[in-house]
Amino acid sequence: MEAGALEIDAKPNSGRRFKTASGTSSLLSSLPLSARSFIWPALNAVLVLYIIKLLQIVSRKHADLFFLYYQPFLPMIAMLWFWAIAVFYFEQRSIRYDVCFSSEDQRHLLPSHSLFSISNILGTLVLSSSVLFLFQCSTGNLSAAAFQPPLIYLAMLLLLIFPGAILFPDNRRFFSTTLWRVFTPIRGVTWADFLLADILTSLAKALSDTERAVCHLMTGESVMEVLNPGSPALQLCGDASWIIPVGLALPYLFRLIQCLRVYRDTGAKPQVWNAIKYSTAFPVIALSAVRYHTTQETWRSTWKPMWLLAAAINSGYSYFWDIERDWEISFFSRMGKDWGISSSRHMGGGGGITLPQPQLQSLLLFPKGFYLYLMLSNFILRQAWTYKLSPHLRNNHLIVFCIVILEVFRRFQWLFVRIEVELRKIQAVRPEVGQLVPAAGGGGHSLGHSHSSDSDLDKTVSLK
Repeated sequence: MEAGALEIDAKPNSGRRFKTASGTSSLLSSLPLSARSFIWPALNAVLVLYIIKLLQIVSRKHADLFFLYYQPFLPMIAMLWFWAIAVFYFEQRSIRYDVCFSSEDQRHLLPSHSLFSISNILGTLVLSSSVLFLFQCSTGNLSAAAFQPPLIYLAMLLLLIFPGAILFPDNRRFFSTTLWRVFTPIRGVTWADFLLADILTSLAKALSDTERAVCHLMTGESVMEVLNPGSPALQLCGDASWIIPVGLALPYLFRLIQCLRVYRDTGAKPQVWNAIKYSTAFPVIALSAVRYHTTQETWRSTWKPMWLLAAAINSGYSYFWDIERDWEISFFSRMGKDWGISSSRHMGGGGGITLPQPQLQSLLLFPKGFYLYLMLSNFILRQAWTYKLSPHLRNNHLIVFCIVILEVFRRFQWLFVRIEVELRKIQAVRPEVGQLVPAAGGGGHSLGHSHSSDSDLDKTVSLK
């Protein structure tokens, strides 16, 4: 467990209620919750449909500018939506996910309806700016369109750091502080630090795209001319620029340093192997960037095979860690034992060799089939994530956008079992907190670590 996870309210099944943070804008409070729940998504859906229509009208250059400036926001807002959905699920199941966080951090966690409100408002701001930008491009009003990207980036920055009493100021301050702790990983790591840093690795492409867009905006060149051939902004901020791989690598560097800090503070050796896992992303990013500094023949004959090998290692290592460490599902660790047993039976006439079966807890938060689905979908989505790391695939906007959203969805799925595992760890060392994770079929209690010994096989559940 990361530092700070055990500083919790020890009252069992306390049914903790979240207080709505002060400073909610009148826009949020003037309508009933049911009305807001319908109006905001409906408005955003209309805006999305209008954007799709406008993209079919505007020129290719203006469409490229749209993706340059507005695509970075979409995965971040999608991740916020997914977190709101996860919190809603935890609330409905009475799962005390908040105890994973330190007692101080728990005070700043928002309920799901507040998270949905923030997601809707941010989505409406970005989509409205997108519509104005594309509409003004389609009508030839380029001077007005040029104002939209700087305005939306400034608005998002102000929402993040503005101290005024709008949109949950205490919670925005908590998020900004946690983000700063992630960006400056020189202190002890709390569970909030770890969780946000892990989520940022799934948003590495969006963060790199944000860096690219801000770079274009700060060159002093016209917003509408930055993609012209020979543009200084294109040379400074384009695909061949060093800022692209650096932007992709930073989230992994932050998480790597966190792992080493936890190892220094606790002596937990698995943190070293976790740090090595994050380091495997750097060769993938660096080798992909080489594509823009070598000939096509040299890339195909020399660098591309190296990149593919690095990508395979990164995906394989990350998948192994998701299954065995983050979710504590014994699968790879049982391969030798299960194959050995099956082989000996086969030699004795007891049957053929069978594949090992994943071993789970006997009391589970979700149905058994859900864990099997997670293992399969995580493997597939991990392969898509390999391509997302690669700058030279960014020219196809649709493919890149789908890959980025799929990685956000993979992280969303990862959250559920990762939080279940953390709650079981807390429950095992602090039984006085009571039942934190209800079983899928009803009540139950934590049965300990899923990496079972041979004598414990009768206590585990096999996914058939």
